[in-house]
Amino acid sequence: MQALFDLAHHSHGQPVPLHLIAQRQDLSLPFLEQIFNKLKKAGLVTSVRGPKGGYIITRPCNEVSVGDVLRLTDSSFYASAKDDPTGAKSAIQADEKMNRLLWKQLSDHVTHFMDTVSLADLCVESGSNACPECTCPTYTHEVEDQIKRGVRKPCGL
Repeated sequence: MQALFDLAHHSHGQPVPLHLIAQRQDLSLPFLEQIFNKLKKAGLVTSVRGPKGGYIITRPCNEVSVGDVLRLTDSSFYASAKDDPTGAKSAIQADEKMNRLLWKQLSDHVTHFMDTVSLADLCVESGSNACPECTCPTYTHEVEDQIKRGVRKPCGL
């Protein structure tokens, strides 16, 4: 998420080299290369070769959810209730069933929240929505206005 946020904030419609993102975010370049290969295979970013090359986000930032990114880059992120390894479901104690239900509901809430927060939301709410080549200006202006009027609550930044 840090790297995509950096890309959204610094691209200004131009490709951004991964080594610059790695420097700014204090992340390992080989790690970023692995992540961006996954994002590229999924069609979320594209690469541009050459001396002024780098990566560009392929969709408007309001169409890229945190959930999309996390599912692509960290499949273990979402918690889920685990099945009983013995297969003896009827022998599961009531407190174990309640615990599994609780974690399943929490997982569903986290998933829903992550799917409703977009990269554009993060840019707007962090005050970094300064890109002159913004891919979703109408959306970001609407979010800014809703937050100012108190109609919408920030996602928690």
